[in-house]
Amino acid sequence: MAQATPPPSPHSPAPPEPQRSQPEDTRQSELEVALLPRHSPVARVGLLCFTLLVVYASLYPFTGWVNNGVSAFAFLTAPKPRYITEFDLLTNVLGYCPFGALVVLSLHPRVSGARATLIALVAGALLSGSMEALQTWLPTRISSNIDLITNALGSLLGAAVVAPFTSALVDRGTLTRLRYAWFEPYASFAIILILLWPFAQIFPQEHLFGMGGIVREWLTDPDSWPMELVQAYFPSLIAWQDNIGLRPDDMQGQLMLETMVTASSWIGTGLFASIAMRRTAPMLRILAGLLTAALIIKAAVAELQFPDDNAFNWLSEGGRFALLTSSLVLVLLLRLPRWLRAILATLALATLIVLTNVLPSNPYAWISEQGWRMGRFIHFNSLAQWLGWLWPLLAFFYIIWRFEQASVRRRLVRRARRRATERAVAAATEAQQESKRPQS
Repeated sequence: MAQATPPPSPHSPAPPEPQRSQPEDTRQSELEVALLPRHSPVARVGLLCFTLLVVYASLYPFTGWVNNGVSAFAFLTAPKPRYITEFDLLTNVLGYCPFGALVVLSLHPRVSGARATLIALVAGALLSGSMEALQTWLPTRISSNIDLITNALGSLLGAAVVAPFTSALVDRGTLTRLRYAWFEPYASFAIILILLWPFAQIFPQEHLFGMGGIVREWLTDPDSWPMELVQAYFPSLIAWQDNIGLRPDDMQGQLMLETMVTASSWIGTGLFASIAMRRTAPMLRILAGLLTAALIIKAAVAELQFPDDNAFNWLSEGGRFALLTSSLVLVLLLRLPRWLRAILATLALATLIVLTNVLPSNPYAWISEQGWRMGRFIHFNSLAQWLGWLWPLLAFFYIIWRFEQASVRRRLVRRARRRATERAVAAATEAQQESKRPQS
């Protein structure tokens, strides 16, 4: 008869657990730490950006300030505006909903629930009240207590909708898991720039994806302060652009220049986005989705601005060729080490900035900028133009910051290794001296 197996002794060692690979353990621990209750840097950066957007949309064009002798808070007791539509009311409510939601998400986990909703309501009312007060001295804007009420209502609505799901969104949500699984821990600012990149392509800038042309915009305006400085201290630079020979009059030459601008822009953007991603992230799928979103948003806005034209008039032959070739180049470049991708992204963005500021105006552009400035969404168009001007500069500074952070980490690692070596040498010397002492 088979003997029964004796039960394990309470003092016997437990069976060893199956060991996992160290990279898997490290990644699992990072994800577990990331999913603990914590604040959301993306929400806070998003709140800052949205607040600046509200200020810009409320006070644009920031000129024509007049002291009309009216109190800044007279609108609080003013009668109801004569001309107000349901569309205006709905726009005011929906326009502040993201603000209230971002306030609640930014306060997590320190403040949550009803208190966070109340703070979002007060913050929305203060922001809207400040903007309405400042609009008192802008002749092109009208201060209204109805705007204040609807904006505060929008903040309350956005906060109330998001408040019950704050912990799920920030701590345990799918987006949070993907953010820490696909992106580096300190990539919040880069994520914001990546999300804003499709909207930076809305305003036409001579060539497809031709961002960063703010210097040329200043230098072509004789009344701008940079132009006055150039005329005063560097008068020879004015004729420099006419002497460098970048003025192709034929269509083929313009297509070649557009190919260069679009290719450098898309390659620089793709490499910039890859710097913030982990090696395990689906980089190609993320970049494909980013490019698709940019093209769809650009076409949709073009259709809204000018419904009588083709929504894809801006997609020229040079732009299509540049997108195809630069996408193939990106597939190869994404295999390079992160530091080399950062250097190439810097070079590509620098090339983009130089080209967009040096090249002359494209006579074959699909539409004039003036038509967009006077389009249906004047404030939105100007905001999109500024976003396109500043995006490559912000990306450039982020890459420099990452290089600086990597340099600091390397110095700390070398210092820690040096101290560990000194301690090991000291311990070995002390042990050797102990061994040489005569034993009693």
